[in-house]
Amino acid sequence: MKRVSWMSGVALCLAVIAGSTAMARTIRSTVDVTFPGVDVDGNLDDSLGADGVVKATFNDRTGRLRLVGRAVVTNESNRTQVYADAGLIDSIGIDGDVVRDRYRVTARGRAVYSGLVQNSTGIVL
Repeated sequence: MKRVSWMSGVALCLAVIAGSTAMARTIRSTVDVTFPGVDVDGNLDDSLGADGVVKATFNDRTGRLRLVGRAVVTNESNRTQVYADAGLIDSIGIDGDVVRDRYRVTARGRAVYSGLVQNSTGIVL
């Protein structure tokens, strides 16, 4: 008798775990974006930019959207530049509350973008 009740308890726990993870979906997408370059004074300049790809991962359960992008752009300042709240996320067309928006360009022009959005309804393309 104890064995049956223990097995039914295990089955119930597995059903709850499977149901909660089945409801959580992760949606992945890629977006082509023009990354801005850097002028001599260290300011962002769209005319010095280049096309790159941003990978977006949306978690349906938490409403979080993570963005990571890379490109090679022109950096006329020849110094590594880091921009917080660069506004690159606005050009992609994302809704929600921006938690992190960071854009980094190395002296050789390797650009890396990372962003995190909460309370998002998904990827708006």
